[in-house]
Amino acid sequence: MKWLMIASIAGLVLMAFLLKWLFWRDKKPSRFPYQKHSVLFSADERVFFRALQDALAAEYEIFGKIRVCDIIVPKGSSGPRVKSAFSRIEGRHFDFVVCEKKNLAVACAVQLHDHAAPDRLNDEDPLMAICENVGLPLLRFSIKADYSAVEIRESLRKAMAREPFIMVETGGRKEPRISNIDDMKF
Repeated sequence: MKWLMIASIAGLVLMAFLLKWLFWRDKKPSRFPYQKHSVLFSADERVFFRALQDALAAEYEIFGKIRVCDIIVPKGSSGPRVKSAFSRIEGRHFDFVVCEKKNLAVACAVQLHDHAAPDRLNDEDPLMAICENVGLPLLRFSIKADYSAVEIRESLRKAMAREPFIMVETGGRKEPRISNIDDMKF
C-alpha cells in the first residue's frame, strides 16, 4: 500500500512538471530574441537571381545580400569625415554582387527597383555616386515577372566593360596610344 501511495505522488509530481512545461514553454522569454528567416531572397529576388544565373553563371559567381561596407570602405582610419562617409553606407546592401570566377574580384553590383523602397529609385541616392566614384558598376533593374537572360547579360557586359589603356601626349613627350602604338619609334 505504501508503494502505491509513493508511486501515485511521484506520478502526480511528474504530471505537474510535464503540464507546466507544455503550457509555459512558449510564454517564457527567450534568451536570444531572434528568429531565422526561412529564405534568403524574396520571391521577386529569386526570379531575378535565376535569370542572373542563366545570364552569367558560366563566367561569374553571384552572391546575394552583400553589405555595401563589405565592398566599399571610407578612406582614412578615423575622424568625422570617415564617420560621415560610413554613415552614408551603413545598413545598406547590394541585392546581388557579381564576381569573377577566377579570383572572386567584384565586377559589378546589382540593385532591384522596388516600389516599396523609393530611395533606390531616386537618382539622388548617394550609393550610385559612391559606386561611380570607386569605379564599381552599379546596375539597377526593375522588378518584373520574367527577365531575359540575354538582356541582363548585355546590360552587365556593357557596364563591366573596361576602357582600353590610353596614354596621352603631354609636355612635349610622346606617350603611346592604342591607335598609334605600331607607328611609335622608341
